[in-house]
Amino acid sequence: MIQTPRLQLLSCTLEYFELLLQSNDHLAELLGISIQDTWTEYPEMVLVAYDKLRNDPGMLGWFFYLVIHRNDKRLIGAGGFKGKPNEEGMVEIGYEITPEYREQGLGTEMAEGLLRFAFGHSYINSVIAHTEEEYSPSIKILQKVGMKFVGAVKNKEGEDLWEWRITRDQYLEK
Repeated sequence: MIQTPRLQLLSCTLEYFELLLQSNDHLAELLGISIQDTWTEYPEMVLVAYDKLRNDPGMLGWFFYLVIHRNDKRLIGAGGFKGKPNEEGMVEIGYEITPEYREQGLGTEMAEGLLRFAFGHSYINSVIAHTEEEYSPSIKILQKVGMKFVGAVKNKEGEDLWEWRITRDQYLEK
């Protein structure tokens, strides 16, 4: 679990995924939180993420996190890492906050929590993120947490993305 002042990021276990796939109500009851149907803009990713974790349980902790607003006791998004660190000690972060909780600094708080978790492991040398090729709130979040624009890259589908990075040294200098 990753704690920030206003958020709790729970690593999504197979049990949590299975409950989400059955009904939001089952997971809400187990965790003592409320879950709206609109907690994610990408509901199809829940099944994809579940399959990935089921096929590689070692990803737990370096994968999908549920983002809970601590005071409201409500699931307000998802995020985490896009897999285990590679051989160079690099991980990629991603995140989303439900629209009604945006513009409150929660995305920045979440990204800071993910960076703190990652760099809390001595073998992590850098953290990257990818955004679409346009200025967006996500880019503002990455800049606020100290990530720097690296350049344009193509994803597996051939789409152009912008890559952002922060190294361990840059993180420690903040």
